[in-house]
Amino acid sequence: MKNNILLVIGGILLLFGVFGNNLPNINLINPTAVSIENYVIDAPSDDVLLEDARKISTLLKNSSDSTRSRDCLKLSSLYCDMATLIALDSDDKVISDTSAIRQANSLAGKMLRLNIKDKYPGLAEAAKNLLINTIGDEDVVLDKELRTKSVDAFMALSWAFYEGSK
Repeated sequence: MKNNILLVIGGILLLFGVFGNNLPNINLINPTAVSIENYVIDAPSDDVLLEDARKISTLLKNSSDSTRSRDCLKLSSLYCDMATLIALDSDDKVISDTSAIRQANSLAGKMLRLNIKDKYPGLAEAAKNLLINTIGDEDVVLDKELRTKSVDAFMALSWAFYEGSK
């Protein structure tokens, strides 16, 4: 019994010696998830996409919302991930038509729980215009060209939100 108490005290002292001042910062109850954020930092090469993306970033920069930078970086990462999802083709195909793009975009936005509806006036319309100008408004199956345009559109959105975060 006496040896067990000494072993426990020795173990605690050993932990304190190894982890030192960081011991109180160890959180075993609520570990935090590590998220990898991707941003597109290069402007779109297509002039029409660039113009539409600049409209979005200007609209965002003109906002006085205190959470704009955080919101924009999350959305930039989301749109970069959406571009990656759309780019998957052949055996890994996840998105097969423009309807699936709209559905995935809607679901992904809700998952972030940013509550940005009406927070940035004109943003939804500007983002929708960028997509319509690039991939159209009709539900069609993605061929190689339309898949590339869709990826470019979401990369442009990612860039616009990255720029809007500054």
